Amino acid sequence: RKEMFAKYGKQAKFGLGSGPAFEKADVPDTAYEDGYNAELAIVTLKELLATSDKPLFFGFGMNKPHLPWVAPKKYWDLYDPKEIPLSSQTKGPIGGAAMGLHASFEMRTFSNVPNAGPIPDDLAVDLKHSYLASVSYIDAQIGRIMQAFEQAGILDNTIVIVWSDHGYHLGEMGIWGKASNYDIATRVPLIITTPDMTNKEKGSVSEALVELVDVYPTLSELAGLDIPNHLEGQSMVPLLTQPNLPWKQAAFSQFPSPALREWGAFPLRKGMRETYFGPLIKEVEERIKRQQGDKWDRELFEHHLMGYSMRTKQYRLVAWKDNRDPNKAPIFVELYDHYTDPTETNNIANEHPMVVSHLLKQLNDAVVK
Repeated sequence: RKEMFAKYGKQAKFGLGSGPAFEKADVPDTAYEDGYNAELAIVTLKELLATSDKPLFFGFGMNKPHLPWVAPKKYWDLYDPKEIPLSSQTKGPIGGAAMGLHASFEMRTFSNVPNAGPIPDDLAVDLKHSYLASVSYIDAQIGRIMQAFEQAGILDNTIVIVWSDHGYHLGEMGIWGKASNYDIATRVPLIITTPDMTNKEKGSVSEALVELVDVYPTLSELAGLDIPNHLEGQSMVPLLTQPNLPWKQAAFSQFPSPALREWGAFPLRKGMRETYFGPLIKEVEERIKRQQGDKWDRELFEHHLMGYSMRTKQYRLVAWKDNRDPNKAPIFVELYDHYTDPTETNNIANEHPMVVSHLLKQLNDAVVK
């Protein structure tokens, strides 16, 4: 680790040499970061309520289940490792984009994870166990925050929204990590409760397509504030009482070529090519060259290739475009039918050109300026 920092400076901080991917010390919640921060948040909330009677906005971010997956032992004990199933979807989509999946770069920075090759099943169980424990650890911290609101007597007068920043591959499609344009990496939890909702409404689920850009206008409307004209999101307030209301036709996301990017979307830096990532990058490049043939261009694929993703009720479309001129035809297209293939195992773009044409127009009209 010291050698990495000496040679690569700040880049080493983001994973060129890390400790174990997981840990389960027998300690109280506050011994780890998120439990400590939850305690700090509760103290802060009490101070705010004691010093002002004005309405307040209270934001609280938690780190887990981001890597490394560390959580007190009691949360690990909630799960029997013998009953933890591993993903059966160990390969990428048939006919999928070679540049659409990475080599689990972030996971491989950790000292107990192989630098190359498949993740052994026994390690995969440990990794998934630690992920589940981390999620339960965070659930408990959310519960503590909610109890603090209740004890302060303001829970019945508080809007609460819980969401995450991205999804995650836990072996699905053969990778471990975030940063892809597939459903599993772009779909997130979203829970909303307001003082005006009935108990029945609080327990309801909506299948409507919504996006994280919708959170701002939703909070604004619920709080009785004017919604700025420049927002691209749409308030979700009508769905809170009518979850089956006809809604958006699509939700959008994008991520540059995961195969030739670092997990934080950085272009590949010197430290990646010169360390144990080097052979993995070469493998990925060869895979892309075999699929893309004459379209291969290092400058394009490494620095300018953007995956624009659109999810409709039935389909996920991923259009791989040169972001220097996104109005040009895509370099490669993926299409997945969620009615028949919800885990996106088979790219059917070539079999359904009319569907692709229709969806590409919808995507271009919405996001490609």
